Amino acid sequence: MNDMELIDGLKSGDEKAFIEVVNLYKKKIISLCYTYTNEYQEAEDISQEVFITLYKSIKSFRGDCSLSTYIYKITVSRCLDYKRKKSIKNFLTGFIGYKSDDYNDLDEKNYIRQCILSLPEDLKITVILYYYIGLSQKEIGDILGITQKNVEGRIYRARQKLKIELQKGGEILCSKNGTI
Repeated sequence: MNDMELIDGLKSGDEKAFIEVVNLYKKKIISLCYTYTNEYQEAEDISQEVFITLYKSIKSFRGDCSLSTYIYKITVSRCLDYKRKKSIKNFLTGFIGYKSDDYNDLDEKNYIRQCILSLPEDLKITVILYYYIGLSQKEIGDILGITQKNVEGRIYRARQKLKIELQKGGEILCSKNGTI
């Protein structure tokens, strides 16, 4: 089914359409939720809330954006609710997966994660949606309620801040490991 068929099916209460939407988006939604919680069970719980909210609110969906953008809006809203309720300080812990047992590689990935954690909230969410989830700048703008130019600006500012911090970190990591 395409987006319009799925939306029509959801609005008419078609169980098959709902199951298809869940199957299409479940992994991405859980993954996004996990970046907020760093707890798989919490991420699954939030993703269930996302789909319940979608089911209850789909009749008021006007079609101003794509179905995926609408689902991501709900997801970001539920994650921010979770963050407010739990007062999570390390909302991006686990953002970068570990594929190497190499100590230096682990140090580097931890440093990158800390740099991302240090970004202001508006830049963090933009980085997640753009680089981690892979949304377009337009979709991010729709989700966050800002213009595409604002999204571009946030990405640019985040890159600049990360570049400076990562350059510092490279010097720190190299001297720590005896390569300078």
